[in-house]
Amino acid sequence: MTKKEYLNELDKLNLDKNKYCIIAGGVMLLNNLRDETNDIDLRIKPEYFNELSKKYKMTKSPKYSYLYNLNDFIELAVTDFDKSDITYIDGYPVLKLEKELEWKIKNNRPKDQSDIEKIKKYLKIN
Repeated sequence: MTKKEYLNELDKLNLDKNKYCIIAGGVMLLNNLRDETNDIDLRIKPEYFNELSKKYKMTKSPKYSYLYNLNDFIELAVTDFDKSDITYIDGYPVLKLEKELEWKIKNNRPKDQSDIEKIKKYLKIN
């Protein structure tokens, strides 16, 4: 989905922007380092997860113990985060590129290699 489609889908959820942040492909998309992404990945605070679980039917993801699927293309990582790790782009809370880079390097997945290089290049220039 394009940036516009991504943000439209996110807006439909009507989430509290103080209790989640955009991670993964969304970070790349909102920083204009990617034209499209396949899904929406969000980090949400544990207490907000409890609130959302009353509103939405979520299923446990088989990938990691802290992941839940809201639907076929929205995944929630239930972990706390520090507000200092967030920046706002177009009014949306987005994990800072430096933090996204740390995660991608730590996990070192093959699918993240091109993102790692794009982020490094972007941060060096800016």
